[in-house]
Amino acid sequence: MKLVLINPNIVTQKGDFLGSGIPYMPVSLASLAAYLREKRHSVAVIDAFGECPTKLRAEEGFIVQGLTYQEILERFPQDADAAIVYASSIMSFEILLNIIRHIRKQFAKPLIVAENSQSVTAFSLQNCYRQLMDTGADFLVMGDLELRTELLLKSIQNHDLGYKKIDGIIYKERHKSIVNQVRNFQKNLDILPFPAWDLFPLKNYWKLGYSHGPLSSKKYLPLLTSRGCAFSCGFCIAPGLNKGVWRAKSAKRVVDEIEHWGTEYGVEEFHVEDLNPTIDKRRTKDICNEILVRKLEIIWKLAAGSKIETVDEETIRLMAKAGCRYISFSPETGSKELLKKMGKPFNHNLALRLAAVMGSCGIKSQACFVLGFPGETKQDIELTKSYIKKLAKAGVDEIAVFICTPIPGSGCFGKITGYSKISELTFSPRWRKDYSTLESARRNLYAAFLLAKLVYHPLNLLKQPLNIITRNFQTKMEMTVYRVLKVKWLYLFRLRH
Repeated sequence: MKLVLINPNIVTQKGDFLGSGIPYMPVSLASLAAYLREKRHSVAVIDAFGECPTKLRAEEGFIVQGLTYQEILERFPQDADAAIVYASSIMSFEILLNIIRHIRKQFAKPLIVAENSQSVTAFSLQNCYRQLMDTGADFLVMGDLELRTELLLKSIQNHDLGYKKIDGIIYKERHKSIVNQVRNFQKNLDILPFPAWDLFPLKNYWKLGYSHGPLSSKKYLPLLTSRGCAFSCGFCIAPGLNKGVWRAKSAKRVVDEIEHWGTEYGVEEFHVEDLNPTIDKRRTKDICNEILVRKLEIIWKLAAGSKIETVDEETIRLMAKAGCRYISFSPETGSKELLKKMGKPFNHNLALRLAAVMGSCGIKSQACFVLGFPGETKQDIELTKSYIKKLAKAGVDEIAVFICTPIPGSGCFGKITGYSKISELTFSPRWRKDYSTLESARRNLYAAFLLAKLVYHPLNLLKQPLNIITRNFQTKMEMTVYRVLKVKWLYLFRLRH
């Protein structure tokens, strides 16, 4: 079959340049493209962001980067047998709907929406299927995409009803939608081909000069070395979309991919985008040892997070030796009582010790927090503030503070109300009645961290302006300053012309 895969635009929430507008490369879509091509489908990609990332417009209260709807249609192959649109992020939900509407006007063949189940900024299709189907989608594919999508396409090609038996599929029947729950997961990830990055405009991503993880090289690529997460945090979509099932590529397969992209594109920096890459400590060590045995001169960063209890001092030192230069981890709060409400285990004292170890061996670190989880008290926020100061003293290089939002598929969905559109469910939810209070608390936490850094590690803080000027970003915070200035300049330039 002749297929066209579409990656939607990236959007920035006006007034929140820090928590939105991040150019996540669509690694799950690239993996799907590679798998479908391996199955002898003809695959074309329209990357609505990547093909023109410096083109900006205002829409739906957001700043939208990339192609216009008309430009997407102009690139759309009219002889395609099916279209697959990627549900990349919650903030792009209205853009996703509009892309579906525009395609539907001129394309009568099957239109499929593919879930992004491996990112905390995505959302559950099962919780939003009515809007998607009413807008014009024919099928929704949830969970692991590769085999499910191939089975669906076979059914479409054979003009039969076999798709009704596929788990993880939502389809229309007699003017209503039928939901087949996800029951199975792709356990053997080693059999999947490497992502089809040759179909994406990589040079445009590299020219941006910023990414999700802190970028310190001219070229980079994301890695998805595992899928799922074994934990059940109440604010996160991962438990709902992955059912607590964690599955991973072997150490050899991970390093094979690293070596492949080094040979193919000269890439020496890799950003690990797993939900939880270090669950298997033995695998983490095996990856490090495999990199060292092959003498690969690379930099790699755990950009999306890791569970601090799954590593120890020995593992961290080995990771540093193998080229790891950044680890993000998530305390979420300084309150043990609130952690219980969240359903998240976290060892505060261990994190302090390991943060110091990271700093001693050249690994930059980030600690992430959530404000506004249901049941949080002023005392909880004070405990978070106190813990943030301890982290700064221990050597943590940066923090990120998000305000809890009820993303479809998370445990919070339905528990926090007041929004009018799905795309409003950002990490700066201005529709929350307590938003001004939470935003004030967030600024207070950032100020407390920076002041503590100035007291305990003044040289590290003073180096950051130089890193920004030289674009040798060691932290996301440094890179965000550059990204915000660049996007604001491009947006103002657009307004003037």
